[in-house]
Amino acid sequence: MFAPPNQPSHSKAPKPTDWEAIGEGLADAAKGVWRFASGDTLDGEPRTDRTWTHRGTPLTTKRDDGKMPHAWDYLSRWEMLGLRAFGSFVVGGTGYAAVVEPTETLVALQVSGLAAACSAASWAGFRGMDGLVTWRHRKDWVWPLHVVLRDLLGLPEGVTPGDYLKVPPAYADMAGEVVTVELPGTWSPGSDASAITQAVVSKLGLQDVKASVKLSGTKHRIVFRQSPRAPMKVMYSDPEVRKLVEKASPSAPFLGLSHRDVAVSIDLDDESPHVMFSAAPGGGKSVLAKAFAAQVLHHGGIAFLIDFKRTSHKWAYGLPNLMYIRHEKDAHDLLLALAAEGNRRMAIAEENVHREMRGEPPLPMGPRILLIMEEANTLQKRLKRYWAKNKPEGEKKADSPAVEAYGEFLFMGRSQLMHALLIGQSLTAQTVGGPEMREAFTARILARYTQNAWRMLVPEVSPIPKASRHSGRVQVVLAGQAHETQVVFMTDEEARELALSGTVTKVPSIEELRGAADTLNNRHSGGSHQGDQVVSDTEGRPLRVVPDPDQGEDQGPDENAPISLSQAAKTVCAGVAGPAQPGATTTQAQRDLFALRNARGRDKQFPDHVALKGREKLYNPVDLALWARNRVNAAEESEGSETPETGTE
Repeated sequence: MFAPPNQPSHSKAPKPTDWEAIGEGLADAAKGVWRFASGDTLDGEPRTDRTWTHRGTPLTTKRDDGKMPHAWDYLSRWEMLGLRAFGSFVVGGTGYAAVVEPTETLVALQVSGLAAACSAASWAGFRGMDGLVTWRHRKDWVWPLHVVLRDLLGLPEGVTPGDYLKVPPAYADMAGEVVTVELPGTWSPGSDASAITQAVVSKLGLQDVKASVKLSGTKHRIVFRQSPRAPMKVMYSDPEVRKLVEKASPSAPFLGLSHRDVAVSIDLDDESPHVMFSAAPGGGKSVLAKAFAAQVLHHGGIAFLIDFKRTSHKWAYGLPNLMYIRHEKDAHDLLLALAAEGNRRMAIAEENVHREMRGEPPLPMGPRILLIMEEANTLQKRLKRYWAKNKPEGEKKADSPAVEAYGEFLFMGRSQLMHALLIGQSLTAQTVGGPEMREAFTARILARYTQNAWRMLVPEVSPIPKASRHSGRVQVVLAGQAHETQVVFMTDEEARELALSGTVTKVPSIEELRGAADTLNNRHSGGSHQGDQVVSDTEGRPLRVVPDPDQGEDQGPDENAPISLSQAAKTVCAGVAGPAQPGATTTQAQRDLFALRNARGRDKQFPDHVALKGREKLYNPVDLALWARNRVNAAEESEGSETPETGTE
């Protein structure tokens, strides 16, 4: 009788089919399939101006954000279609094989995956190592150039230097095409390339290059060709190089060869009386000093070598026309003597002016003097420290007189035939002696330099050429121009032969330099020896025969009187043999005498005897003391010979 209540229905009414959305989805899917199959971008947004048959214009973009497209966006649509078809075939074929032969397919995937992983690891390792090796080159040279060129060329955002720049790490030592700049497709043939050329030359420090614009083909580019560089080696043993050394002027020693095998030299009389050489270890400092000094000695000059490292120039041991200084005392005395000699030569130069006005022949100036200072960074400090410890009692002068004499020497030069070759690593104004002293070096040579060192020593030369790590490769800077040069290399034997083959002028002692009235050619200009008997030794040298003191009256002690080796072992050369070995029974004097006799026969730098007493040879005590201070013992010889001679140090 009663009807059941109406129950609420939980089922929803079906929504009408959104055929419009389905149609839009099918249309988007069809577009995606078409874009995939036709090689177009999947989102339909063009990124380059590529077509079906032509690739996109290089270094251009159609992106709204102005960023650089990916590399595959520049491929033509046919090329992109081929890549996608190949990828689809690989994926589809692998899936089909997995269904038909799952075991074999899994093994094949494992092998191919392992091979792919090894290839990827090798590629990543190569790229990583290449990045570590070249990161300094890219940071210091490539990236600064890219920052300038991207604005000049109007490149899209995100372009990297590798996209358009080719700058090999060793471009400074290469000849031919060394740098290539790819131009964007919007570059017109009538555009001015001078700004780009100037930027490349200045940023990379290129020397003797020629830029040309290449418009042929699909890619436009600017190619920079570098003239033939300096040779990798310039050996004195080469007959052609030997001829260049022989033809060099006495005032302009041959240094090496530059671009196109042009000979490079510095005229000490006309261009620069003094030369500065700044280089890091291995830059060829000792090699250049050897070649420079050997040529000066060959033409009758004399040299004084200050080397606190003691063994840098073994080729110079025992040369009669070179004095080797290893001790602060002798360096101190030498600089004072050279200053006195400079004053004497200035007086001669003044007198020669008057003689020229009177029509009289000039007075001889004396041989050319070359002062070589190795590791000059420590010279000032050593001289000041020596003076502070050894200045006379009551002396109020705080500054070392040797430092002042060093400054006086630098202010002399071409008219006095006195020259300095200053060698060091970081030759700041403080280490040289002040800005005014550094300005005396108008010729400067740099090797393995930093940009800071270049700006400090030769700021007037721009652009800064890239430093080369090649042994013996230097930059000779003169009159505001840098000349890349490969330094001539001489062996020790060749340098000694050259130094002794020409006019050999015997180097005077420090005491003789101090005597303003003495000539530099008189080796022994001491007191009078009238009445002494004169004989000759086995080499034909005139020697005095010292009379027996018992046969004449007592003349009183003479500090500079010649002495025998037995006397020297107890006085000026006492302790030359070093401390006694454990268990030794001989006295110190006996050991010193034995060491002196050995040195007399073996050491090329041992002083010559100056007199005879019967059959016994006598020596100048000053010369013996100088030899004892500057001698090279066995330990130092072994340390100096640890590094084989390679022509770099």
